[in-house]
Amino acid sequence: MKSSILKTILVIHAMWVSSSAMSQESRFQTVVQERSYGDPYTGDMISNGVITPLDQDMHNFYIRNADGVIEVQLDADAMVGLQSRVQRGGFEAGEVVCQLGNVVREFDLPPVLYVRRNFRDAAAVRDYLAKGSKPIFDGKLYVDPVPDHVPTEKEPWVSGRFMRENGRFMDVKVGDEIYQIGTQGHDGQHRIMGLLKTADIQPFIQQAFVHGHMQGDVFHASEVALRLLENPEGKDDPALPRYLFIGDSISGNYDKALRAALKGQLNIYHPPTNCGPVRKGVRNIVQWLGAYDQPGRQWDVISFNFGHWDSKNTKEEYQTDLETVISELEKTKAKLVFVTTTPIPRGYPGPNDRQSDGRAPGRIQQTMKRFINPWALEVIARHPDIGICDQHALLTNEPFYATWMDSAGNSGDGKKNPYGDLHIGGVLAEPAGRILARRILDALGKEEVPLSASSLSANDLDAKRQRPATKGMDTDDFTDLMNLNERLRRYNR
Repeated sequence: MKSSILKTILVIHAMWVSSSAMSQESRFQTVVQERSYGDPYTGDMISNGVITPLDQDMHNFYIRNADGVIEVQLDADAMVGLQSRVQRGGFEAGEVVCQLGNVVREFDLPPVLYVRRNFRDAAAVRDYLAKGSKPIFDGKLYVDPVPDHVPTEKEPWVSGRFMRENGRFMDVKVGDEIYQIGTQGHDGQHRIMGLLKTADIQPFIQQAFVHGHMQGDVFHASEVALRLLENPEGKDDPALPRYLFIGDSISGNYDKALRAALKGQLNIYHPPTNCGPVRKGVRNIVQWLGAYDQPGRQWDVISFNFGHWDSKNTKEEYQTDLETVISELEKTKAKLVFVTTTPIPRGYPGPNDRQSDGRAPGRIQQTMKRFINPWALEVIARHPDIGICDQHALLTNEPFYATWMDSAGNSGDGKKNPYGDLHIGGVLAEPAGRILARRILDALGKEEVPLSASSLSANDLDAKRQRPATKGMDTDDFTDLMNLNERLRRYNR
């Protein structure tokens, strides 16, 4: 009887301690349990932010994020690693190449790597084993040897030797068996622990992804993965304004044209990620803005968009989150420009009304026209100082895009559509990049400054050489659209 009572007391105490710890962590919206792709939790609490100094030895530091600043204390045996995309075949070749603007950083990998994936508790292990040890994400790579281990309820982790890349997963040899464990997160970035040391931690030019737990207001980190950020020192022209453009894969489409049009006019940056939905913006905008209060790191102009990834969002959630992002952007004192979301072409399913729960109907025809862009512009109207670059109007109004609008989209049979999908690559991206470039210069009071000449060659503009989406384009009209200020400004306000 006494034993039973004692067990009950211990259980209650454990639940209280756990609840207390969670309540501490719940006060910080950026401190969350590690989990991705619907996989079971790992048991780690994680957070991330731009590193700012705390002590000269960098054994402790602050991370700046949506919670303000969080003090990070490293455990005595804390492990430091690199968080980065790894080029295809990079693990087999033994190297990681990081492209940071015009700067390339290379890291050598050891000939043998190891993988470990933790589970939160015995229940997660039981579920994993019951499902036949199915492929699972949230593993980490390790430079130093990690013993082979099959997960058990008392020792909830799986670990073994990296063998090869296998699509989105790694083949990991555990004893005589092969397990598939993914080591990349939503941004396609791998965590390679032990590749770096505490001495490699640097303020302002790194984003730290910390793994551990909160104790009071301090995050105690057992592991730190560093993502390298562009360093303006030695890169920027101090005489030029600094420009940050925020957006999803569409911004990647017009990236080249935008930079070419603004060549020699601005120092240009983009966050090291697909900026995705507006909720990702809420969680990461502080990190993307970086240490803008430090000399030489200010932003003079910022453009931003959130849309395609919000195609199933609700109006309330979208607008609330967009206001949160804008409130952080306004702190920079930069000129702000909102970029409307490009349309869904007619090769996608036809338009529908909102779902029963109020959410927009997804990536189908007219979702951006009927829902996302009007919701966004309602918010922008509350901030009259924010300019607008209407890429949606450009693509829907200009004859140059008519074939793409009519024919691009899902083929329906799993085959690649020769007219493309909702992205605007190649020549299609050029006007989108140039109207934004024009809007950015105008926002800075540089109305009389011409855009740099397009990098397109005569072959690029040869109507007979065009892809299906731009076949038969009017070359003269396209050239005017690219270069005449009155054409470019038609979609800017």
